[in-house]
Amino acid sequence: MTVISAAEDPLAILPPEIVLRILDFAPVSTLASLTATSTAWHEFIDVTHQEAIYSSESKTSHPPGTSRDLSFLSNAGTFAKSFEGTTSWKDLCRRQTLLACNWADSCPITQESVLQVGNDPIWRFRPDFKRRFFVSTSHAGGLNVTDMDTGCILWRLPSSLDRDEDAVRPYAHLEYQDGIAVFDREGDAVEVWQADVDGAPRGEFRRIAVLNHDCQTRGFQLSYDTLCVVSNKAQGFVYDMKQRPPRLITHLTIEPDAVGHLDQSKDAVIYSIGARGYVIYDKASGNYLGALHPSRCADRYHIRPPPASSRSASAALAGTVRHGPNHRIFPSGPPRKDCLTPLKLVKGPLSPPPSDPEHVWHGEDEWGAGMLDGDLFVGFSRAGRVFVCSDWRKAIQDETGFAANTSIIECESDGSSFDLGGWLSVRNHRVMFEIQDRVYVVALDDRNKIPTEDPPSRASYALATSSAPQLAVPVSFMTLCDDAIMTTYTTLGWRQTLSDVPGDAQQQHENPARIFPTKAVRIVSLSPNLASNPTSPSNTTPERSAGGGDETDPNHPHPDDLWRSQAGLLDLISMLQDEFEEEEDPPELLLSDLQAGHPIDAEWEDVEDDEDDHPDARGA
Repeated sequence: MTVISAAEDPLAILPPEIVLRILDFAPVSTLASLTATSTAWHEFIDVTHQEAIYSSESKTSHPPGTSRDLSFLSNAGTFAKSFEGTTSWKDLCRRQTLLACNWADSCPITQESVLQVGNDPIWRFRPDFKRRFFVSTSHAGGLNVTDMDTGCILWRLPSSLDRDEDAVRPYAHLEYQDGIAVFDREGDAVEVWQADVDGAPRGEFRRIAVLNHDCQTRGFQLSYDTLCVVSNKAQGFVYDMKQRPPRLITHLTIEPDAVGHLDQSKDAVIYSIGARGYVIYDKASGNYLGALHPSRCADRYHIRPPPASSRSASAALAGTVRHGPNHRIFPSGPPRKDCLTPLKLVKGPLSPPPSDPEHVWHGEDEWGAGMLDGDLFVGFSRAGRVFVCSDWRKAIQDETGFAANTSIIECESDGSSFDLGGWLSVRNHRVMFEIQDRVYVVALDDRNKIPTEDPPSRASYALATSSAPQLAVPVSFMTLCDDAIMTTYTTLGWRQTLSDVPGDAQQQHENPARIFPTKAVRIVSLSPNLASNPTSPSNTTPERSAGGGDETDPNHPHPDDLWRSQAGLLDLISMLQDEFEEEEDPPELLLSDLQAGHPIDAEWEDVEDDEDDHPDARGA
């Protein structure tokens, strides 16, 4: 080991300002080594200059101009409260470093939770980490606000099928930003609802506007305090959502054939126009800025599908039985490293090309969902191609700028998950999309380009979209959060016997608890402290439904209920007989759950509900 003399020690020969500047370029691992070198280095880094060193943008991520009191962490987008209780900038640096290292691992440590909202499959959902609730719509209509930590419904709007005045249509698209929820109604209008109005209880929303249009609404998107709407008549609308009621500030005339998918930056809005790619307009003036044509992109990569990793239907059923009808949000088990399957990006197009005569060639592809994250733009196609544009402003300037900032990732897909234009999420140098009953999370480099180093500094991986292959339907919403991956997830749920709305004690004795296929919210947390955090949502025992009454106790079932449960379970096993014959574990493992005291009346329903062919299931 080399010993540094006092004459060679930078602390002894350089001014503190120079040392601080040098440390600004040093990685966190170097800081840790230096603090162990000598008392002088420990004092310099962890005592005298701790705040200046660890609050540097090279050490911690925080908004520009952040105050020194760490108050900005109250708005952190974390499911597992990864930054709750942070005491110093060094503590924040440690937590962010551990979280980033876990994300970068090819087999990160994860813990999974599943949230069932009522008895209807979820269509769209949005998390609000500041208020700690989810807002969601469903296949059957209605809107629910669900507590993020207990799984209990705080408030709801009924389905329009109930012919209620304040109702939400089936398959309603939902947009949300900081207490403002926007969803489309029957006809050509969208409704705007706001939380925290006039002393309303937590989770309760009040309608503040109905925005009518003289043309069919194809899609809308809310962010940057503006709502952008696209119609079927080459018209676009931009609303200032800070006004009450929201005020129309720009009426755009756009290229025809907009398919409904759009996204926006602070100053621009991008619309998908199908096979012709994407067009971009200025939000304030309505001026045309340019177009992105993915078919012109020559830089190609591909991903081969990973091995299948979905659990069998019998295993999914056993897991549902263990958790019981009153656990609407629960961990599937202890922290694990096998939830996410590693992916590898390979240079070049998929080869050899498929022999299928219906194969969609690059120039004939249809482009749907598109999403912005700063200057990064990502688009998704019917044939499973992903268009990555690291800087869309440079790409629309000329052909040289386009070639230097665009790439295509090709994946094996039959287009079955594209009927609604696909779905995307883009955040923190990662892109998430769905391919053949799997969700892919693809990592980019610091410049938002396809990484060229091997191995890359950030890992890419995949996860299943369902708890069993027999249940899989396309994802209808997904999002990347600071410490979690969230998607809609088809699985087996418990038929709930009591209303979740506080104060509603109506009993449903004629409809006992039953297991049935449904679509829930799946939360895959990558928080490194999740397992040891006793206040973590996934380690919190859910509350029972409010309302009192003779609620069924899963630990002490009535003998008649147990008999009916066994009969129902055997019916379900019979339906899945082909799969069970191929499994090593016999279906008796499910009966052992029954014998332990879990009542089940199995019911098999078509969870797909024709969602992909529904005339009102418009994407955005």
